[in-house]
Amino acid sequence: MNNTKFKILIIDSDFQIISTIKEALNIEGFIVFSASESLKAIEIALDKRPHLVILEMQMMELDGIDICIELRNKPELINTLIVFHTERHEDYSQIAAFNAGADDYIVKPVKMRVLMSRIKALLKRHPTNLEKIIVNDSIGLIIDRERYLIYKDGKEIILPRKEFELLALLSASPKKVFTREEISQLIWGQEFTSKNRTIDVHILKIREKLGEKYIKTIKGVGYSLQA
Repeated sequence: MNNTKFKILIIDSDFQIISTIKEALNIEGFIVFSASESLKAIEIALDKRPHLVILEMQMMELDGIDICIELRNKPELINTLIVFHTERHEDYSQIAAFNAGADDYIVKPVKMRVLMSRIKALLKRHPTNLEKIIVNDSIGLIIDRERYLIYKDGKEIILPRKEFELLALLSASPKKVFTREEISQLIWGQEFTSKNRTIDVHILKIREKLGEKYIKTIKGVGYSLQA
């Protein structure tokens, strides 16, 4: 992966943390921007259009959740990945972050090499590293990653981001059975727990829009796309 093509924005009120992360990212070859104020951070994001944002939960003006929601509501930033990097370790904080559109959640303190590994793993999922268009003629699906659009039998269907990413993941390897653990890690960037029904809910919503026949449930394992 060529790190020099990726732009990363660090949003944190702690200048020392910004400096430490920026130094590590620069060593890895990333293009790095930073902001310590909420509104300025949103302004920089719109101007620089980073591929990934590292975001602190506890910020002045707007907190991290509000910033995440603001970024997610900007069409220009639809492909931007957002990872929370914060001392807030409570379950409700993590749930709020993912509900706001976060792609990963990392609790401070974390070793810098671990943080770099998580960032690199996330960027492998960025649309610039994936096929822009996946065509599955056998079931009449076309998936345009660049514009986040689905075409079913020639008809355009718009899915929310996570539903789109989940369908695109399954479509990239038809008939392959993706376990719930794989899906949770690849789409939500978190470990799967048996009590978490998020994946099942998203599959249900996709089926409501596309029909029942496209995604097969492998009981006790996961899901696969029919081909």
